[in-house]
Amino acid sequence: MALYLIGFLIGFPVVAAALMWIARNAKARAWLAFICGTVIAIATLALAFLEVGNAGTFYVFQNEYADWTSFGVDMLLGLIVLVYAIKYKKPLALVLALVQLAGSIYFEFWIYQGISVLYSLYIDRLSLILAVIVGIIGPIIIIYAVGYMRDFDRHHRSEPGYKDRRHSFFALMFILLSAMFVVAFSNNLSWLFTGWEVTTICSFLLIAYTKTEEAIHNAFVQIVLNLIGGIAFIGGLILIGQDAGTISLNEIIELGTYGMLMLPIGLICLSGLIKAAQMPVHRWLLGAMVAPTPTSALLHSSTMVKAGVFLLIKLAPCLGNNAPGLMVIAIGSLTFFFCSAMAISESNGKRVLAYSTISNLGLIAACAGIGTPEAVWAAIFLMIFHACTKGLLFMCVGTAEHHIGSRNIEAMDNIFVKMPGLAKCMAIGMMCMFIAPFGMLVSKWATIVAIIDAGHIGALILIAFGSAMTFFFWAKWLGKVCAVAGREPNIERNRVNRSEKAALFTSVALMLVCCVLFPVISGGVVTPYLVDYYGWYSMEMATGNLVITSSMIVIIIAFFFIFFGKSNKRKTTIYLAGVGQSLNRRTYRGSFSQPVEATQRNWYLEGWFSAKRLNMPAIVLCTVLIVIAFGVTIWTGGVLPW
Repeated sequence: MALYLIGFLIGFPVVAAALMWIARNAKARAWLAFICGTVIAIATLALAFLEVGNAGTFYVFQNEYADWTSFGVDMLLGLIVLVYAIKYKKPLALVLALVQLAGSIYFEFWIYQGISVLYSLYIDRLSLILAVIVGIIGPIIIIYAVGYMRDFDRHHRSEPGYKDRRHSFFALMFILLSAMFVVAFSNNLSWLFTGWEVTTICSFLLIAYTKTEEAIHNAFVQIVLNLIGGIAFIGGLILIGQDAGTISLNEIIELGTYGMLMLPIGLICLSGLIKAAQMPVHRWLLGAMVAPTPTSALLHSSTMVKAGVFLLIKLAPCLGNNAPGLMVIAIGSLTFFFCSAMAISESNGKRVLAYSTISNLGLIAACAGIGTPEAVWAAIFLMIFHACTKGLLFMCVGTAEHHIGSRNIEAMDNIFVKMPGLAKCMAIGMMCMFIAPFGMLVSKWATIVAIIDAGHIGALILIAFGSAMTFFFWAKWLGKVCAVAGREPNIERNRVNRSEKAALFTSVALMLVCCVLFPVISGGVVTPYLVDYYGWYSMEMATGNLVITSSMIVIIIAFFFIFFGKSNKRKTTIYLAGVGQSLNRRTYRGSFSQPVEATQRNWYLEGWFSAKRLNMPAIVLCTVLIVIAFGVTIWTGGVLPW
């Protein structure tokens, strides 16, 4: 039964994509998005219910037609890049696409033909976690996109050259889900590579959706950098096939500590770092912000970048105190530190979320690089809570942008009065990112403990200071969202689309359920996975403490929803350091009898933490470390003397 559900989850989103492409009527697309998304979510939950108690199942699935289909998709993806590179005169993308195509052809006919992968599909608890993230959060974002894209089309249809391409937008989103299920369930690395590259091309097309000059430029930045990652991946496959005679993921994990596999594993880890937008190639994910908000929400929460950290976590048993492991630790820690710093200087809400995503992915990568079961425990929970929270926050910023006309944090004055439901969703999402006892902070605590136990002092310093900077930029945004001044009319009831409301409140519920069920997820899914792969696991945080944490969350949320923003006390005019004129506009008559507006503005420290100041040193440092890591791997086989 589980195998049929896996096949359904891979195949049905492709069918849904075809239906969305055909349906040019907005109402028909809305119903299709809701029905297809619901079906995917139900199938995902059914698979989770069936398999959550199993240690892991490998499926014998040798099919020549599937192999040739995988190869055909690889060729098609390469041709798509070639066509766009020629059309927009992008020679670097053209050359890289040709190199990757040549590598794929060489691998298919000179390496793969002599290899037999008995177990091409599998499901274990980690792949199940990724599948649930993709199959639940992905459909929520697609349903949110129905209302959002309706407003997006209404706002842009008067622009010269604009065309309604919403049918292709929704089709690409469903194909992204299918590709992520391929990544989650493929034990055959050739098939996994196909899903890997499908996510790259879908993201490229979604970023370029509006066809503006900026969108095309940013889309090609993404494709160029991810083509480098794709070349590294196919290079790793070629070397693994030659040296080990297998491309089975579980066999590679078993053999991974041998020196002959350190170079190909390093190449695949490099591909994972690029996919996860780690330094020095982080700029592609920042450029993706030009796309409509549902694209950002999907890329940041459940697709694309999650594929990168998922593969790093899978390979964690092969990492640790070797050159690839130290490379992943160093790049992840530096990315977390520098991107947390650069987020301080940003007032654009989507860019703050983008920097926060990149930094948190760096934290996950660092945990994977450490390779101990304690670090992997932290990495898995960071991935879960980051997925739940970032999808919610991106959707909140997108909805706010449509109603206040800006995504700038400073434009969110009094949003708690204007749109209290949206403001509460944003506030809860931010609290989950950095406040105890929510799951993200608990996971960061586990990360620090794992780093101390592993003895990586440099990484500990970077993550400690990076966490302090994380608190700085989240706290000032949370303060802006929760500040109440004046009595402006509540516009939420009349203006926010029902699909957006449903997606936002469902995301909040999902995030809170994950926080409350922290001990259940840990004891029933994550810890057994670690025991399966490592043979042991000494839990850093006792189950009783996790239960106390969950209880505290229930109490906090109850108070938040019941009492926050409500009061029976008499309301009077606020004293604004002078004679008040308009409470709604927050103006008063100043000392020179001139009207003065009372404003709340944050501190951004651009002189210290701007991207202009920090980007180049960070990029150079990370590039040098990657070169050194591969130099050491080639010279010593990756196995270090200590």
